[in-house]
Amino acid sequence: MAQFKKKDKSKFWHSPIMLLLIFCVLVLFIYNVQGLFEKEIETNKNKVAELNKINDLRKREDSLQSDINKLNTTQGVEESIRDKFQVVKPGENMVVIVNDGENNNVSTPTNTSHSFWDYVKKFFGK
Repeated sequence: MAQFKKKDKSKFWHSPIMLLLIFCVLVLFIYNVQGLFEKEIETNKNKVAELNKINDLRKREDSLQSDINKLNTTQGVEESIRDKFQVVKPGENMVVIVNDGENNNVSTPTNTSHSFWDYVKKFFGK
């Protein structure tokens, strides 16, 4: 009699309804795992982008730190002032290069009027 009860339990698990339910759970599980893989790929792309930004910021920090160190010296301060304000020390001379007059593209204003009567006069040859 115990053997017959055991067969009844196995029939329950092998019934089409239960197999369909197990298949649906399996499909749902696979769908969720696929979503996790897509999110992982996107996360890895974002991670690489952020690491690149961090590296760029570190390079910028190093550049700024070198500029700060340069400004802590008297030569660096003097060079910065000369570049920004174009000044010289007392006793030094500055050379200013001016373009030739030939290369200037300055146009002289002409007395041209664009009124209606001027067009009428031009049309009739006056």
